[in-house]
Amino acid sequence: MKNHFLFRVSIMSAIILLIALLAAAPLSAVRAQKSIQQRTPRIEITPLAHASSPDDPEAIYQGARVVYNVTVDGQKGMRIHAHFTVKYAEGVRCRLIAYFFFDDGEPPTALDSANPKYTTDKGKVSADTFFTPAYDPAEYKDLQIFIPYSALNMERGDDYDLQFYLALYDTEGKRFFGKSGWYKFHMTLP
Repeated sequence: MKNHFLFRVSIMSAIILLIALLAAAPLSAVRAQKSIQQRTPRIEITPLAHASSPDDPEAIYQGARVVYNVTVDGQKGMRIHAHFTVKYAEGVRCRLIAYFFFDDGEPPTALDSANPKYTTDKGKVSADTFFTPAYDPAEYKDLQIFIPYSALNMERGDDYDLQFYLALYDTEGKRFFGKSGWYKFHMTLP
């Protein structure tokens, strides 16, 4: 009987020990995890200060239209009305430039300039205007560029199929940051 009693006590002790171990295991795991967290350095991700305003301006073109037979300072010509939005350029002096070409295939032929005021550094026809965005983003619904007909360097009375594109230039960063698609037009030079 004594053996039977010892056997029962050892079974009961084993069950109690097993229950105690099972109950203590989650508590130990929590303590171990807290201990690991305290020893492991945390990686904190913070946004960069300039993430909301990149270094390079961006442009979105909404369109352009041409008005013919406009007179400015006694010169007859045409005026381009551009609609675009500039981002990340608040307070940056910018330039809107129109480059003129014949609509004669791929690649199109650039018009040669006879007027140094309306020329690129390679002697091709261009016209421009300067602006400085006061907001970010800044929308320009009607920024205008005038070019006299004489600057196009073509024969009067002839018909021409022409095209132009617009480019935006950051004068401080000395880089282009936006180019439009082609705008095609037909004109008879007066």
